Amino acid sequence: MKRKMVLLLGLLLLGVEAITAQTRNVTGIVISEEDNQPVIGASVLVQGSSKGTITNVDGQFNLDVPASAKTLQISFIGMKTEVVPIKPQMKVVLKADTQMMDEVVVVGYGTGKKLGSVVGSVSTVNSGKIANKPVANAGDALQGQVAGLQVFTPSGEPSGTVVMRLRGVSSINSDTEPLFILDGSPISSSAFTALNPNDIESMTVLKDASSTAIYGSRAANGVVIMTSKKGKMGQKARISLNAQYGWSKMTGDNASMMNSGQWFNLQEIMDPGKLYDSAFQERKAFYVDNGISTDWSDVFFGKSAPTQQYDLNVVGGSEGVNYYLSFGHYDAEGIMDDSFMRRETLRSNVEMNITSWLKAGVNLNLSYQKYNTTSFGSVANSVYNKAYAARVYRPDQTVNEILKDNEGKFIGYGERLDYFSDLGFYNPYYLSEIQPNERSTARINGNTFFNINPVKGLNIRAAQAVEAYDYRNSHKVYPVGPFDGAGEASESFQRYYSFTYTNTAEYKFDLAGKHYFTVLAGQESIITKNENFTAYATKILDKRMMLMSTGADSDVPLHTKYNKVFNSYFGTISYNYDDRYYIDLAGRRDGSSLFAKQNQWATFYSVGAMWNMKKEKFLQDISWLTGLQLKASYGTTGNSGISPYNALALVSGGLIYDGKAGIAPSTVGNDNLTWESMKTLNVGLSTRVFDRVSLDIEFYNRHTADMLMAYPLSFTTGHSSSVENVASMRNRGFDLSLAVDIIRNKDWNWSVSGNINYNKNEITKLFNGLDEYTLPDTGLKMEVGKAWGEYYYVRWAGVDPRDGYNMWYDKNGNLTKNYSEEDAVFVGKQRYAPWSGGFGTQAGWKGIFISADFSFMLGQYMMNNERYFTENPTFAGSNNQTTKVLSIWQKPGDVTDIAVADSPMQFDTHLLENASFMRLKNLTIGYNLPAQWLRKTGVINSAKVYFTGRNLLTVTKYQGYDPEVDSNLQLGNYPNTKQYTFGIELTF
Repeated sequence: MKRKMVLLLGLLLLGVEAITAQTRNVTGIVISEEDNQPVIGASVLVQGSSKGTITNVDGQFNLDVPASAKTLQISFIGMKTEVVPIKPQMKVVLKADTQMMDEVVVVGYGTGKKLGSVVGSVSTVNSGKIANKPVANAGDALQGQVAGLQVFTPSGEPSGTVVMRLRGVSSINSDTEPLFILDGSPISSSAFTALNPNDIESMTVLKDASSTAIYGSRAANGVVIMTSKKGKMGQKARISLNAQYGWSKMTGDNASMMNSGQWFNLQEIMDPGKLYDSAFQERKAFYVDNGISTDWSDVFFGKSAPTQQYDLNVVGGSEGVNYYLSFGHYDAEGIMDDSFMRRETLRSNVEMNITSWLKAGVNLNLSYQKYNTTSFGSVANSVYNKAYAARVYRPDQTVNEILKDNEGKFIGYGERLDYFSDLGFYNPYYLSEIQPNERSTARINGNTFFNINPVKGLNIRAAQAVEAYDYRNSHKVYPVGPFDGAGEASESFQRYYSFTYTNTAEYKFDLAGKHYFTVLAGQESIITKNENFTAYATKILDKRMMLMSTGADSDVPLHTKYNKVFNSYFGTISYNYDDRYYIDLAGRRDGSSLFAKQNQWATFYSVGAMWNMKKEKFLQDISWLTGLQLKASYGTTGNSGISPYNALALVSGGLIYDGKAGIAPSTVGNDNLTWESMKTLNVGLSTRVFDRVSLDIEFYNRHTADMLMAYPLSFTTGHSSSVENVASMRNRGFDLSLAVDIIRNKDWNWSVSGNINYNKNEITKLFNGLDEYTLPDTGLKMEVGKAWGEYYYVRWAGVDPRDGYNMWYDKNGNLTKNYSEEDAVFVGKQRYAPWSGGFGTQAGWKGIFISADFSFMLGQYMMNNERYFTENPTFAGSNNQTTKVLSIWQKPGDVTDIAVADSPMQFDTHLLENASFMRLKNLTIGYNLPAQWLRKTGVINSAKVYFTGRNLLTVTKYQGYDPEVDSNLQLGNYPNTKQYTFGIELTF
């Protein structure tokens, strides 16, 4: 019996041993070669399977692996993947992937390419430069980051958009914005404010024809490709929580406006009789002695406006599935009381391997924005536009009632005034309150795709995308105060949607292991529809009854709609010999409903080549030369950025003639309207030395032909212009980018980078054989051989110290006191900056990190229209003036820039200011908390606290609110803002 028990126990132990022998336990640690610190969140996978884990806050992992497994694959973003033999206890060292040439980027319709194998001109900005910025618009982070890309944020409105321009102005009247692509599908620029910047993984800018020709008719101005964040299959779920809170202030104001005492002194200068006017002197003494003076700039936008943002995301994957889910809340008040923006975003990116040959995915972004822009902001010189009012309102007008005792002495301030009797205006705050306005937009940006891989190397993809939004604007005018008995209500609606259907087949193969080919063919259709409707009701009598149905009268509703369709066929062939010689060919046939029937189709193409010189035997032994590439490309793209139906002669109704309803022609039409085309040559050299210094330089020549322009017509036709293909233009210049890793060791890292672009623009052809054409009332003129945007004004020569009169130069350079538009000449100053760029630095010491990014625009000028009202003696009695006006000419011999009131101010070169600027665009300082602190929580994997500042420093000679206004003149613009934000980010 005892022997049977022993035998039974032995068999049991053998069974347990057999079971446990099927798996084995492996432990280890993953560290960084660069700083010898643990790598948190590194992926540890059994090679050839989906079984794996990620490292903890100490860089450690614990994994049960099959007994048959031989190797582990260790990977982490920004580091080179390592495949190592399995041991019971392991130590894996990951090396930094310092060569950006290994970064995979999406540059067209096919699968991604390593940046080092891209023939075209491409620049990538990663999520580190985009995330955690205290603005709603993701595009703002691109300013100064990409050579040749000019980015403007021309308004401080929380809902403000950005303006982008790549390598100069390529068209005069047609669209000059790049094409924007999100996860493979086109989107409008207005979508930028609907995206959460923290959801963006990278932005890639395509500059030359080789990289953009595949997008054909929409890519004349370059392409900006945005890729949202995604999970990895087999990645353990990671939860991230990010919270920010801060405030906004006006960036600054370089104008010095008068206080009450100065303004009273100016009145005495303008009218010496006021020195003996007892009523005037009594008023002056009362205001000056009691310190009563209103700084209207401080009243309207001197406050700090709170900003807050909260983001939660989950990223990860399992066998055959990866996902990224996020929620974002953004809330910003404007520095003006009636502007704000609140946004909620939801994003879901999911991909699934349904079978070994079928993959599907969905990328979906939902957003809801509720916002408002400041009242009267669209009317530049309205006395109720607060930006303009802050300049012209007199300092002796107070916001609140002045209180006096029985003896007439000042004892303080009372209630807010709704009407400014000294000015004859209502208080803009009051008008904003009784004319509320509220806007909202619900938007969806989404796409789905199916990938089929029937045989090795062949990838067939069908993608469907939609961009759609519903916009609503509710406006009310309460029947109180100035609108007593005349209340109004209006509702505006807009519905927009654009469907994109893209089908591609891509085949990759190689011959003899050295000849690599990629062939792609595709078809795309884009269907866009837009509809607007606005209805008004008037004569509303009670503010409690503000529905439109309560109005006793109404206006004719406004109703517009348009449809447009693009159809395209395209293909590419890429060849690579032994990673040394690359050739790319691309062609696209585009059809658009925007053009005349016989001209709706056009063909665009490109050819590009690259020589990877470092791969040559004669350079492989040069250890200090890390990389060297020479590339060139030539091709064509198109521009169809015009309004629908310009090719058609249209009529409009709703007209009354002689008391009867009628229909009349509204547009001329053009049976020959066709594509604007762009021919681009690009030559570039890229190098990296000592594995620390990277240099890229590119020269380009872009020629725009058949330029779409408003062709002026005689008013006897009943029309002012028609859209024609009538002009040509050239942009020529260079991009230069430099990056240096100065320190890179265990405890320290420090790098600097910079980029600069120079662009020279020239008009090469105009319409009807003309060499010149002046645009009335703009200070701009088109002339063959000159740059578009060079100002054309009469030159101001100063104030004659003998009599205080303005002087000008005539066309021949002679002095005159008779102003004439006929004496206008090109003044050699540009509306568009020929020089632009940015520079920055990043540094870290153990857990402390800092980054600073600067941007600049040089050589741009702008008409400061405000000074026409604030440095003009004509308005000195009714408006406030700058302190400069105190130096007005008074007697012979006075040397000044302010002429007497009898010599009227003109729009001449003295109002034309240098609007060049350099600003500290973004500053981030933070600290990653030590892993040993977080280990005790058992929950938190990583944590960091940080401060982010935006537009903290601006250097400029411009005398207005802010020089970042993309216009030929500035008047009443919402001042730009700077932000101070503190944040914390936790991962679990």
